[in-house]
Amino acid sequence: MKKRILTLAMCAIATGAMAQTSLPVANAVMISQTRSGNTVTTRYRVPHDGKHAEFDVHYAINRADIVPTYSTNTQQISELKDFMAQTSDTTMHISAIHIVGYASPDGTSTQNDKLAANRAKSLYTYAVNTYHPKQSVDTQHKTFSWRDCVDAVKASAIPNKSEVLAVLQSNHAEQDKEAKLRTMRDAWSYLATHILPTMRYADIEFDYGVDEIVTRTTLVAQSEPAKSTNTTTTTPPAKSQPEVVVVEEETGIIIATPKEEHHSTRKERKAEKKQNKSESQGQYWQ
Repeated sequence: MKKRILTLAMCAIATGAMAQTSLPVANAVMISQTRSGNTVTTRYRVPHDGKHAEFDVHYAINRADIVPTYSTNTQQISELKDFMAQTSDTTMHISAIHIVGYASPDGTSTQNDKLAANRAKSLYTYAVNTYHPKQSVDTQHKTFSWRDCVDAVKASAIPNKSEVLAVLQSNHAEQDKEAKLRTMRDAWSYLATHILPTMRYADIEFDYGVDEIVTRTTLVAQSEPAKSTNTTTTTPPAKSQPEVVVVEEETGIIIATPKEEHHSTRKERKAEKKQNKSESQGQYWQ
């Protein structure tokens, strides 16, 4: 029995060591478990988040409808399609979807705010009707200011760059900045061709993760087959009756008589032993 207990203990130690090296993280979810002999294979899904994907759809000036062939839309829409195809994989999950519509700073603030909102709405309608996402889609919109053009102008080859930057970074009202820039014909042409169009778009952003499938193998002790119980009762061989020898004094004939069977109690046995000891005249009894 001790050997059996030792075997189980050693198996438990081996199982624990294996479990420690391949134990999934706390948020792992068991998806299946199979057993073959003394090996148990368990598969877990371990969620991983923190990934991000973003796709932009650009719009023509003063427009909010999606034109697939406009600007870089063909490539962006194709990449969006490929991304959404991956969501059919059961290991991928999207946690949030955001859409933001934008408008360039040229024009009136009222018109630009409406354009930005309508661009967000048009991309929302396209995404929902085309891909039917299970997650809710958050929509926002924003109008760029002229100051938002500073970095792009600094990195560009725009004519009269220093003068343009001075206007963009001034504290004048937005309408006054635009009026001043329009007087710089070459600079305005460059802005209208290379910089302002890049600010008329809507983007769709995905927060998602790809789950990891972890397989864990452990050893378990084999259970021993139950021992068969022998229900056959074996009758022990009958014992021969002990004989008591009695000497008949008158005839001198020895007669053998069977002893009557008697099941003495523990009290009787003790009394009999005590009496025999007293009659033994000092004989030592073990």
